[in-house]
Amino acid sequence: MKNCLIILALVFCGDVWLQAQQQKIPKLVVGIVVDQMREEYLFRFYPQYSENGFKRLMGEGFNCRNAHYNYIPTVTGAGHASIYTGTTPRYHGIISNDWYDRKLKKKIYCVDDSTENLIGTNKPQRGASPRNLLATNLGDELKISTNLKAKVISISCKDRAAILPAGHMADGAYWFDINSGNFISSTFYMQKLPDWATNFNNQKKASFYLGQTWDFLKPETAYPLSIPDDNNYEGKFIGKNKPVFPYNLKELAALNQPPFEMLYMSPFADDLLTDMAVEAIKQEKLGKGDYPDLLAISYSSPDAIGHKFGPLSKEINDTYLRLDLDIARLLDALDQQVGKGNYTVFLTADHGVSEVTKYLADHKVPAGNIALDSLAKESSIFLNKQMGTAKWIEAALNNQFYLNRPLIESKGLNLNDIQNKLAGFLRDKDGIAQVYTASQLEQQDFTQSLSLRIKNGFYYKRSGDVLIVTEPAWIDGNEAATHGVGYTYDTHVPIIFYGAGIRKGESFEHYNITDLAPTISMLLHIKLPNACIGDPISKALGE
Repeated sequence: MKNCLIILALVFCGDVWLQAQQQKIPKLVVGIVVDQMREEYLFRFYPQYSENGFKRLMGEGFNCRNAHYNYIPTVTGAGHASIYTGTTPRYHGIISNDWYDRKLKKKIYCVDDSTENLIGTNKPQRGASPRNLLATNLGDELKISTNLKAKVISISCKDRAAILPAGHMADGAYWFDINSGNFISSTFYMQKLPDWATNFNNQKKASFYLGQTWDFLKPETAYPLSIPDDNNYEGKFIGKNKPVFPYNLKELAALNQPPFEMLYMSPFADDLLTDMAVEAIKQEKLGKGDYPDLLAISYSSPDAIGHKFGPLSKEINDTYLRLDLDIARLLDALDQQVGKGNYTVFLTADHGVSEVTKYLADHKVPAGNIALDSLAKESSIFLNKQMGTAKWIEAALNNQFYLNRPLIESKGLNLNDIQNKLAGFLRDKDGIAQVYTASQLEQQDFTQSLSLRIKNGFYYKRSGDVLIVTEPAWIDGNEAATHGVGYTYDTHVPIIFYGAGIRKGESFEHYNITDLAPTISMLLHIKLPNACIGDPISKALGE
């Protein structure tokens, strides 16, 4: 009898424990990715934020102050794939936004898929899907663990920022079409847009926002940590003599095509995206079922604005003050639709951004620009002198050089030798700090930060034969600011957890971006994504 009581007690305790654990599982997880957001923006603009946006997340959530990307290159496609898979390009295969395909002999885009069609737009465009993503992600594993009963929805202004977080098994991925002003999708997910998305598009909100004038949200004196509005470090729109407020979007749109690109280049696109996200929560009844759902939201406009104006501009400052209000509006909608304590939010970024090189140089900081196209031409001339005139380099992009392997093989030459010849030539060039060959990355293990990040971003079937690392503050291209390297200005991003199952606090420990997905997996009690290499951030879990 005594043994029976013990068994009954254990069974009862087990049921109580299970119920307690289930109560901590959120009904909805909302992943927010801000494209090109530095971690320091949380603090540089903190006094200007409202109480219910970023401050609410920071004050009531768990803030990982020292979170970094653990691979190179730090770009949008690879970033969104890594956030949701918990692994690096070495395993999930999205080595950049695009890469050179040796079999097809052309550059391909990370979500290109000629077997699918786009829906929601009348303009012929390339098909899109997540088929280039080689690993499962949070959404896939949530669908698998719930026998497909969970809902997974992803929304962004960029197609890659909607598709890669959505994964392979999502119920829907939607992104903004700068040609039509609609949110569109792919036949990979559905054969036609759901009625709610069509009705949303029919409201013509994109046209409404395009009719706005972007001016200071607050008095100009309220932006003390940004450089003067009129300066020589920012890009200009066609139709504007100076990069200064105000920006009449409708007038500029007539000169800057496609029709809705100017909306994407303004913070009003974040307003539109928030409208779409709130509608999706309501119409898809997210967080209302018996199993947890996942909503992925990626705010893309900060990236477009950051490239054009740079991180010290009044424009980027104003963008984040407006985004703060969108975050507050989204949280309010979650409170009303799902209920406080029933949802969990994480906020992060897909990469950071450099300073404007001219600004640094004018203030006596070493900085400069390289041109990969010019380096490729110089490299071709060098290899022609070494081995005879031929097309030795097939492509150069993402700071990588793709050698003509069939040509090298046909001539009976050693691929490793030619990789080393080219690497030796490039090491002497201005602005280049380190050079790696594909053979070196395949055969050697690395422990140092930059070397390890290069290896983590290397996938032999898609990566080049020779990869360069620029010196700090050296960038490729003529944009005001950019990203893509492994220095802290590109790797250091926010990671904040907030809501159900999350402990309040902050940590200064080093965390990798690949630690985010396993943290959410543990919170949801689901299997880790199948190529996950990260570790859960245990300090964030538990109320």
